[in-house]
Amino acid sequence: MEKTAWRVCGEDDVAVVLENVAAGDTVCCEGETLTAAADIPQGHKIAFRPVPAGGMVRKYGVAIGEAITAIAAGDYVHTHNLRDITEELCAAYDRQFRETEGQV
Repeated sequence: MEKTAWRVCGEDDVAVVLENVAAGDTVCCEGETLTAAADIPQGHKIAFRPVPAGGMVRKYGVAIGEAITAIAAGDYVHTHNLRDITEELCAAYDRQFRETEGQV
């Protein structure tokens, strides 16, 4: 059975599955076909393209985490293979904002 996913931004490495996906299901996104490597719950991320270990994973056109291990197209992307960098991103955005506003 063919499932669908949505990629928020053209630079994103992941897409969001629009329904529950079982391992082996075909997932279509932007005319591309992926094979799900694992079960992926609705609303979670599937890798649209490979990301090497240590590489940044992008969603919404920005980095959302660092790949803990190599991620292949079709892999389930979640906390088991993605290091949360939210605090680092917030600190970097804060520094950038303050520098832009002359507050540093």
